[in-house]
This record gives sequence, structure tokens and C-alpha cells, in this order.
Amino acid sequence: MAFRRLVSFGEETTYGQAPADLSRWIGGVSNFNGGVELAEESVATLNNQRTKTPVVHGIDAGPSLEYYVQTAQFFKYALGSVVDSGTAPPYTHTIDISSDYTLPSVSLLEHRIGQASHGYLYTGCRVESLEVSWEEDGLLTASVRFIAQKASKTTTLPAVSPDTRDYFKASQKQVTINGQPYGYVVGGSISITNNHVKLPRQGDYIGEPIADRVDLEASLELYYMDDTIYDLMLNKTSFNITVRFERSTSDYIEFQLNNCYASVEAGLPAEGELMQTLNVRPESITIVASDDIAAY
Repeated sequence: MAFRRLVSFGEETTYGQAPADLSRWIGGVSNFNGGVELAEESVATLNNQRTKTPVVHGIDAGPSLEYYVQTAQFFKYALGSVVDSGTAPPYTHTIDISSDYTLPSVSLLEHRIGQASHGYLYTGCRVESLEVSWEEDGLLTASVRFIAQKASKTTTLPAVSPDTRDYFKASQKQVTINGQPYGYVVGGSISITNNHVKLPRQGDYIGEPIADRVDLEASLELYYMDDTIYDLMLNKTSFNITVRFERSTSDYIEFQLNNCYASVEAGLPAEGELMQTLNVRPESITIVASDDIAAY
């Protein structure tokens, strides 16, 4: 049987309760997994039998998805804080790590549209980790892992209007390291992990997850053209990195990594290009976006 496949979402106003509108577009979703599994164990007792008794404590759900980025709108669920500015296009959105340990939650809706149309609804989804990455001649890709409270089957599938704007491409990037532009960065990734603590299970499902301290990492792959980056490591220098994807001067996403320290891998092969991998631990991250969306 052939199915049409789709994933949409809605922002929750109350944790774990699906909003009325579940038709919002995420981006160009290329892969989705609901991550549903039983929390169970096999118990052995003194009953003169060789078999164990299976015991089910509940159901855990940990959806994950990958998508091609069209706007920075979905990133706010990973960082938690967004400030919108501007009274007319282009609008500016500044996304930062929230000082609150409770991040906004969403409901994810997996559409499985076929002869017997149905879907699966994941409520109480909070972003456990986000990674954005790109490779040469590729698209800017986001990989997101969630902790969800509940999964359920549904036959109510709303109509979804796709965002028709272009995906951000690696060829649109501009990378600045320690105030200097680097046009020979081949690929890279930026990741944030919120380290949620799951509250005890209430019935079948986990309690509300609370974010802990954030882990930030980033990596850049670039040609070895000079010793400048290697010197940052040897001198234990703190510096900033900006990675900007720009479709136009009023339509961009910029990742600002602040107070980074470098760890550089730069081997010396007998053949091929000289490459180096810059691994950094930023102290903080800010995402600044400009587009025609009034509010995130």
C-alpha cells in the first residue's frame, strides 16, 4: 500500500496538551522516527518455574527528525528564548539559551495518509538536542531529538500548507573565525544538548522533563592554508566564530559562537590536500535570523 508521508506540529500552551492547530510546517523533513518503546523488565521469582514474568511499567517516546532548513523558526524550541523585532519586513529574530529550565513544548503529528489514513500524535515534546550541519555542495540540515510525554494514534489529520521558500545551501555560508573571514571551510556542525531530567512516571508516561545545564559543541572542517588556527590552540586563545547562511541581505540565519577555545586536528598526509578540523567548546550561542515572518 502506498502512503503519502508528512510531519507537522503545533506549539503547546499547556505542557502535554495538544493545541487546536497541528498544521504548522517544520521544514523539509527527510526522516522521522517516533522512538516509542515499552519500559519493561523480566522478573524472576521463587515460583519453581524456569520462565520469567514480563512486567510493563509504561511507554516511553523519544521522537527524532531531520529536516532541511528554510527558516530559523524551529530553533527556538531548542534554545528557549526568542526576541522578535521590526514593524515591517525584514523582521529580525534573536534566539538565545533561556535562563528558564523549562523549555517550550510542542506536539508533533506524524501523518500516514493512505487507504486507511491515520497518524501518530506525540505530545509534550521538548528538544533534548539539536545539531545543524552542512557539507560542501549540500543543504543546511537540522537533526533534532525530543523527549515526549505521550504517543497516541489519531485519524484526525489537518491540511498542511508547505513553506515554498528555498532551503539554505552550504554555498551561501560565510564563516568568520576570530574576526577573520575563512572562505575555505568545507563543512561543519553546531550542536546543543539540553540534558533534560525526566520526572518520575505518572501512570504509563513520564513526568514533565526539566532542562539541566547546556552542552555546546561545534566543529569546522577546512583546508590548511596557514598556521593561524593552530596558533589559537597553542596560545590558548579565546575567540568568537560566526557562521552565516545568506539568501539575501534581508534573508539569513547567523550562528554566533562566543568565547570559544580551539582543539585542532591537522595531520600531515603523504598525499592529498592538507586539511584541519577545528573542534571548539563555546561558552554561549546566539542565533540571529532575518526574514519576512513577523514573530517566531
